[in-house]
Amino acid sequence: MRASLRRTLALRFAATMAAGLLLATSAFYWAAARALQQRVPAATLEIDLLFTLAVIVLAGTAATLMGAWHFTSSAVRPVAEITDQATRIEAGTLDQRIRAHADTEEYEGLVAVLNRMLERLEHGFAAQRRLTADVSHELRTPLTALRGEIEVALRAPRTQREYEQVLRSGLEEIERLTELSEDLLLVTRAEARLVKPRRVETDMASLIEEKLDRLRRRLEERALTVNRELRAGRAPMLLDPQLVGHAIDHLLDNAIRYTPEGGTIGVRLDGLSPAGVRITVDNTGAGIAAVDLPHLFEPFYRVDPSRNRGGDSGTGGGLGLALVASIAQLHGGAARVSSIPGQSTRFEIDIPAPPAN
Repeated sequence: MRASLRRTLALRFAATMAAGLLLATSAFYWAAARALQQRVPAATLEIDLLFTLAVIVLAGTAATLMGAWHFTSSAVRPVAEITDQATRIEAGTLDQRIRAHADTEEYEGLVAVLNRMLERLEHGFAAQRRLTADVSHELRTPLTALRGEIEVALRAPRTQREYEQVLRSGLEEIERLTELSEDLLLVTRAEARLVKPRRVETDMASLIEEKLDRLRRRLEERALTVNRELRAGRAPMLLDPQLVGHAIDHLLDNAIRYTPEGGTIGVRLDGLSPAGVRITVDNTGAGIAAVDLPHLFEPFYRVDPSRNRGGDSGTGGGLGLALVASIAQLHGGAARVSSIPGQSTRFEIDIPAPPAN
């Protein structure tokens, strides 16, 4: 059981004062006994009393100083150890932990807090390094494709139609880069709480129907069936339609991408208590392994470690699901995912929002 620093210091201070008082009492007792046992001239008695008082002051001060020096040194020693160990921890050694020999509850709590802070910093730096590597990978692919197409076009004279095809292909890669940079900026600003939702009156059901209408061709090409239950979102509520619409786009795109041809996508709106909506997008398909579910909302996380584009072996791989989680958090909500391997996957986002009226 750890001792309390306050109790330890109080006991040591009391012991120091008791020692000083004991010396003072002994000196005073010696002077009084000497005066009572024999007749002492007044002048001599006065000198003895002055000498006794001086001894009391000096002895008490010395005892108090020694005791105070002792217990303050023992109290400060763990601080010096903590400072020395913390000074040696840098960005490349965040895996180290402080192991000061603290024998009190207060110092033990301080060391625990500092170690938890170091753990969060380590995770933050690791996530930052992983994000930097993933961004580099994501940028390299369209840049390499763009460079290759331009180099091939310049090797020999081309017809106008061939140049137009190269320009269109290059424009597609540039649009991908633009979308990636905008999404990355939004995720970064959202995590730093630099983005605030612009809440306006919004009909959530109409917003979702508009998004589905824009995807009608993709749905028909893959022969996908969409089951809609949007009755709960008819009443206007205050939220940011641009941000929420962006999240819906990514959820629907993810569902279309990983639903096998002829499969089913479900889109549902439910009311939240006391106010707000829950958007649910589920789809039939291969599902997601339980080990991957906690990481799906991380930027650039891929279920398929090979990172093959366009494959149906996994989900995620970009910033879409990370954006969904960030947008939900900006509104004070949360994003969740559940899956039954081999059957279906369900994404839910809660958007707390007061009613417009």
